[in-house]
Amino acid sequence: MARLFSLILLVAVFTLIQSFSFSILGTKPNLALIAVIAASFFVLDAWEGFFLAAIAAFLLKFSPALTKELVVFAAIAVAAVIARNYLPWRRFLNNLILVALATFAFYIFTAGGFLYSVLFWKELFFNLLFGGLIFALLFFCGKIGKKND
Repeated sequence: MARLFSLILLVAVFTLIQSFSFSILGTKPNLALIAVIAASFFVLDAWEGFFLAAIAAFLLKFSPALTKELVVFAAIAVAAVIARNYLPWRRFLNNLILVALATFAFYIFTAGGFLYSVLFWKELFFNLLFGGLIFALLFFCGKIGKKND
């Protein structure tokens, strides 16, 4: 139970940081999406991953109306939760691949022309950087207290 609560807290914190217009060098990384993807590797089943995606979507846009971006975000997050089980490489590499694919997919479906800008490539870089850091944080926090790992 503490593991799931920790994942919910992590996704909620990163989603709220994104909601408050966090930016680095003029670039706003998609912290909610990368937090859901990284956390999905530490859930016990897909339902927990879907729950994390729903929490992030709920916190991103708290309103009765759905926007195109929110629907695309939720669909990509759910697809990443499902896809994590089918990628053949190590989990850290799978995480980075899913972050890159999710970033591309998000902008293909919401703002396709943005893919050719320098800002997109900076955002992709920061998404990969934060995605790797969040995954490493979760991985090493999960190792604390385990004697056989």
